[in-house]
Amino acid sequence: MKFNAFNLNSDLVEILAKKGYVEATEVQQIVIPKALRYENIIVRSETGTGKTHSFLIPIFNQVVINKKLQAIILSPSRELARQIYAFATEIANSEKYRQLSIKLFVSGEDNLKDIKSFSNGCEILIATPGKLKGLLKETEISYDDLKTIVLDEADMLLDEGFFDTIDGILEAINREIQIEVYSATISKKVELFLKKYISPDYVLTNNEQNYTAKTVTHYFINTKHQDKKQLLLNFIENMKPYFLLVFASTKKEVDELYNFLNSNKIKSGIISGALEARERKSMIRRIKNDEFRVVVCSDLASRGLDIENVSDVLSVDLPNNLEYYYHRAGRTGRNYKTGQSYVFYDYDSLDLPNKLIKQGLEVKYLKFANGEFVEDKAPNKEKKHKKVVNEELETEIRKVKAINKSKKVKPGYKKKVKQEIQKVKNKHKRESIKKDIRRQRVERYIEESKKK
Repeated sequence: MKFNAFNLNSDLVEILAKKGYVEATEVQQIVIPKALRYENIIVRSETGTGKTHSFLIPIFNQVVINKKLQAIILSPSRELARQIYAFATEIANSEKYRQLSIKLFVSGEDNLKDIKSFSNGCEILIATPGKLKGLLKETEISYDDLKTIVLDEADMLLDEGFFDTIDGILEAINREIQIEVYSATISKKVELFLKKYISPDYVLTNNEQNYTAKTVTHYFINTKHQDKKQLLLNFIENMKPYFLLVFASTKKEVDELYNFLNSNKIKSGIISGALEARERKSMIRRIKNDEFRVVVCSDLASRGLDIENVSDVLSVDLPNNLEYYYHRAGRTGRNYKTGQSYVFYDYDSLDLPNKLIKQGLEVKYLKFANGEFVEDKAPNKEKKHKKVVNEELETEIRKVKAINKSKKVKPGYKKKVKQEIQKVKNKHKRESIKKDIRRQRVERYIEESKKK
């Protein structure tokens, strides 16, 4: 369906067409007519389906240029807020909306300057919740003309601890307005919060377990105790991704991977909450200017941040909150393009991978062997057939039991035996890993010798 089929003013349709927006996505086809009727909406849809324009287009269609606040858009991070602002100003950069005031307020900017700008009024306000709360304390604002409030990436807004802030903003408005909620996932926590304020006229959802586009293929790569940094290098050299996002769960690992890649002459970018506001802004600009083929990210970048043309995503580990895996994978396969999401795992950390599989994620398996990535068997099936009794380990365990055996059973006897047995098992596990690593080094040396 084309945008000219909606009940939009002709000038707006023409502006959208000039910007390359002619065909509406499936989500936009359902949401825009309802948003134009000021219905409350909860949208849970996979990433890359056009949610941002789903709320921006109706807001632009209904706005009256009078410097009075008519729409508030709340976003959980500075990057996402700036991204929405960029989309909005792109539409506003035309004769029809030249007098329209769209203002962006995010943390890390000059507070006095923001207070002055906020006091001068605007029609559309885009902000992070904490910044808006601070501005509301310092200034007075009228909600008389406010028609719509948008909560973008709603579950992240609440996860980041903005519950009380948003609650306070909605209570301060104290009148019936249209509330639109957008997110890739709608958790129970979000549902309970929303019930306090809205009975939605429409809830748009997709398949319960499919939070990423159907065009994304998921791969699990067995590391076999290989060094993750070296395996990452092998991955980049062998797979030759067009544009790769590498995710890690901790700030320390993000920094280590970033430094490692650059020290190995792979020019890489970084997105992390540890960067200062100015550094993050500069890095996002450089990424969008195609300066990097690889970007190392924390989960900050997995939520809603629109980085174009991501061909591949690689998670060197899985986040404990598996919803974040879907957000990571959702950075590729956007706008109906194909994409690949890869995960490093080993047999000692199968819990999280197995949970994803139980949730219905369809996965293909790979391993790195003989200098290339090849198909591998599913770990659970392989494990069943490989259960071999380690006679040496069993002998050690019997010795431990014999040493700690006593005719008179003392308090804590069983616990002590268990602890000693676990020590023996850990020792054998470490030795097994070392042997495996030595074996791989020998194989690699032989393979490199043959090539020479």
